[in-house]
Amino acid sequence: SDPNFADKIRHVRDPKARMAVAWSHCKTKMVCETDDPKEEGAEGDVDESKKGHGGCGHIQPLIRKEGLKLFVQYKRPKDEDEDAKSLQPDKRLFTPSEVYT
Repeated sequence: SDPNFADKIRHVRDPKARMAVAWSHCKTKMVCETDDPKEEGAEGDVDESKKGHGGCGHIQPLIRKEGLKLFVQYKRPKDEDEDAKSLQPDKRLFTPSEVYT
């Protein structure tokens, strides 16, 4: 759904290099972007062929591996108060049962 992303991976034939390009583009995405609201108007027929992915708007966590354990870490928004800046971001164990739910 992102034309910039499609243009980046379209010209890369090697699967490993294509995955590296896709990963470098997607690693900066920290929010599951929602679809734009549909407007009923003169251009309604043009937009019907373009379907969104149905994003939820949820903030995506950083997943870090330490040994055989996975930890989930959410970054704090920049607009929170000054006292929260001195604290480390929330870090918790990501259990295997959570992965499958």
